[in-house]
Amino acid sequence: MKTIAKKQRKDVYQMVTDLIIEKLENGIVPWRQVWQGADIPANYMTKKCYRGINMWILLSAQFEKPYFLTFKQAQSLGGSIRKGSKGLPVCYWGFSYFDKKNGRKLLEEEAKKMHPSKVRKIGFLKYYTVFNIRDVEGVEFEIPETVTLEKTEPIERCEQIIREMVNPPKIIHTIPEAYYSPVSDCINMPDKKLFESQEFYFSVLFHEILHSTGHKDRLNRKEIVEYNEFGSEGYSREELTAEMGASYLCNHSGIMDEKLLDNSAAYIKVWLDRLKSDKKLLLEAASKAQKAVEYILTSCPF
Repeated sequence: MKTIAKKQRKDVYQMVTDLIIEKLENGIVPWRQVWQGADIPANYMTKKCYRGINMWILLSAQFEKPYFLTFKQAQSLGGSIRKGSKGLPVCYWGFSYFDKKNGRKLLEEEAKKMHPSKVRKIGFLKYYTVFNIRDVEGVEFEIPETVTLEKTEPIERCEQIIREMVNPPKIIHTIPEAYYSPVSDCINMPDKKLFESQEFYFSVLFHEILHSTGHKDRLNRKEIVEYNEFGSEGYSREELTAEMGASYLCNHSGIMDEKLLDNSAAYIKVWLDRLKSDKKLLLEAASKAQKAVEYILTSCPF
């Protein structure tokens, strides 16, 4: 059973990585794009938004309406999947439970009744397939109206995100360099006037703010708490975490546009090389970016 779990985990990691690699090779950077209509992909029936890597996978497909259904959900609505349609994977964690004393596999209900110290919990990555509503025939879909951010200007929303962050790091403008120092828990930023626009300033600041969430007094992320050399596995994972999280905040605040995107061949090659050498990079970085964004937006009213 242990061998099966390991095999399945490896397959799903590689499947998702290969999918994103294909997008990158076609010039699409999933975490660097403008959200269509400011909508995050969601399940049409449950209305729940997809999170982590699932959000980026579904966004990268660039459907006009970001609503999805499983095959069974489409059937339950009296519809069917259009012939030739290609589904997309949605990843989630499954768990197996074993009695530490004798190695016997336990049912989840049985494991919950035992003391945690007596149970061995093994996680393995699984997935199911979803289809965009465009590929569902026989159903009249009622599309929710897009919630638009009015009243407040994008730059004001950026400032509010920073201002409302719980236990924020100190932000200074001492030298013309952008970096986060875990030792002093401080972000240094170049002066705003040195940036092409305020949007560029906040996109860089969001990147550094994402790094700061890893501090031991916040999310205690090992890539920040522990030293990681430039180019190392931990360094790459932390950079992708910050990239994904900053992109989310740029879209959330309304400043993301084509000017902020860096989809150059050189940029894409860097991530292609890293993803090809580490199949776990994407899913782990996306999961940590999700947690970081949720931490930053905990008290944000929008």
